[in-house]
Amino acid sequence: MKSFAAKVWFLLRLLAFSSAAVAYAAWVRLIGRRHSASKGTTDESRTAIVFISTHPFAGLWQRPQQIAVRLAKSYSILYFWPRYASDLARRRGNSQQVEPESALSVRLVSPLLLPFERAIPAACRTNLGTVKSIISHRLWAEGFATAPILWFYAPRFAPLLDSLEHSAVVYDIMDEHSAFSFARRDMRELEARLLRDADLVFAGTNTLAERKREFAPQVRYLPCGVEFEHFSAAAAKNLHVPPVLSGVSGPVIGYFGAVDDRLDFDMLLAAAMRHPDWTILLAGPWLATKSRAEVQSQPNILMPGLVPYAELPAYLARFDVAVLPFVLNELTMHIHPTKVLEYLASRTPVVSTPIPDVVKFYSGIVKIASTPDEFIAAVENLLNTPDADAVERGYQMARASSWDALVESMRVDLEKAVGKHKTPKEPRPATDAQV
Repeated sequence: MKSFAAKVWFLLRLLAFSSAAVAYAAWVRLIGRRHSASKGTTDESRTAIVFISTHPFAGLWQRPQQIAVRLAKSYSILYFWPRYASDLARRRGNSQQVEPESALSVRLVSPLLLPFERAIPAACRTNLGTVKSIISHRLWAEGFATAPILWFYAPRFAPLLDSLEHSAVVYDIMDEHSAFSFARRDMRELEARLLRDADLVFAGTNTLAERKREFAPQVRYLPCGVEFEHFSAAAAKNLHVPPVLSGVSGPVIGYFGAVDDRLDFDMLLAAAMRHPDWTILLAGPWLATKSRAEVQSQPNILMPGLVPYAELPAYLARFDVAVLPFVLNELTMHIHPTKVLEYLASRTPVVSTPIPDVVKFYSGIVKIASTPDEFIAAVENLLNTPDADAVERGYQMARASSWDALVESMRVDLEKAVGKHKTPKEPRPATDAQV
């Protein structure tokens, strides 16, 4: 009886929350429409770029943020990402301290949206309307005189092309979005829309560039860069020791980034059990479905959570070997880890599973291991007989791969694309149901 009552109470609370959220969304849409009909009181001379992402700006410092802060030197950047009530508890404690928004010259927009988009189409339509209204209102409030450039990282927001006026469209591909377990059923169709309508398409991995050129021949492969000065500071090995490593005396096998289902936890557990003298450090937010308690059952596996970007060199300075311990599946076969160049800039030897882009571009520099036994043997070999030549070649490769040069190349392409459009692209007529 108590169980039934609890379920009823939960459903009533869910209904109340959903009703309140729908009312909030309707209010935001109404305000957005009113503001969209008027012009702001200020004149913003620079063109705005609206980054449409799913990566929190204050989360893991990745490709979207690196590009946004650099383009902010030439454009006004509005960075959007969604938040959902279902994410708040999971992400609690996973936020990262970054520089103030004003210092980075990036305007942040992160509305709370309705959950259950996959199961409830009405929630998806309502969310699109909310996002459109909030972005329109923010652009109006900032007083931009020209239509913005829409820069997509999230294909599921492609329908915004129907309702937001824009001067150009950019799609920067980081992942095979349809391979995520939580992907919408129509993700391939949404991405096809972006590939068809985008003026510029960049791909952060070679495998994705080759795959997407079947649908959009203009795809340009532009890998991630590295803040060389930031990470090369770890090469001196004289930075302060992070508290989590203060009592560690043996070898440190390190990884930083999202601790999620892409990692081969069986491989890491095997290494930890075979070498209790090693400390395996996994620095990043826990986003995996695997039992965290099972991973932490090994006392020599440390998981300090998300490490601020400014602190990463201090951790790297304590790594004896840095690792990319990814499982091989449809998702990881199309990644090009940003962290590989960050590892190399610190003169740290690297072991990786055979991710295609890593094998193609870092063969002979990064040691490749396919099985737990190979992985453990590769780490053992680097600890016993460091490959100084590989470390030096990796260091020089990182030195030549700056984010500044990469983003400048993007900016030049963007100027050409915007110059082709003398008038902004009008959104297609859309009904309330579509937005």
